[in-house]
Amino acid sequence: MLETIVIAVLTGGAVLPAAILWWWHWDRVHIRMCSGVNDDDMATKMFIRVLSAAKTSLVIRDDGDKIEGTVYENERVIDATRRQLRQHDTLQIQCLFNDREDLALVRRMGAEFPERFQARYLSCPRPAGDIHYKIADDGLIGHLSAHGHQAPERSFKLLDCSATKPRTRRIVFGKYLRQFKRDMAMRGGF
Repeated sequence: MLETIVIAVLTGGAVLPAAILWWWHWDRVHIRMCSGVNDDDMATKMFIRVLSAAKTSLVIRDDGDKIEGTVYENERVIDATRRQLRQHDTLQIQCLFNDREDLALVRRMGAEFPERFQARYLSCPRPAGDIHYKIADDGLIGHLSAHGHQAPERSFKLLDCSATKPRTRRIVFGKYLRQFKRDMAMRGGF
């Protein structure tokens, strides 16, 4: 009898933590991810993909430098942004850039949708190890990239969390969204 109780306690002691870990992480299997190195054309496609998923919010954290091929000067991106803002009248787009450049997307969308499209700029030098991102609807889908300033090719991850629960989205994108919110508050954002 004592052996049965000991075995039951030991088994329960192993099964319960395993069940908790499984419950905590099982939803992550529904995250679709692709990664690699993208060029300007791929960056444009990725931007439009994330933008297309945005119904209520899109946060953009990037250098915002005006280099040849940047998505912020691309007419396809500008047209897609305009369509998305017209189609979803509650959509808010917030940009936080390292560089203060005269970007066509910022200039034109800011003029057409001044209450729903805003850009802010950091006043300090570009942080080391700066991760850039575009995140739609609090983590529904997001594009993360790391690269040197004005680099034509960028390492990226596209994380589609549309089949996950909000808790998983907060785990995946939470640190970026929290930092974005703090940085935008310091810059007088929405």
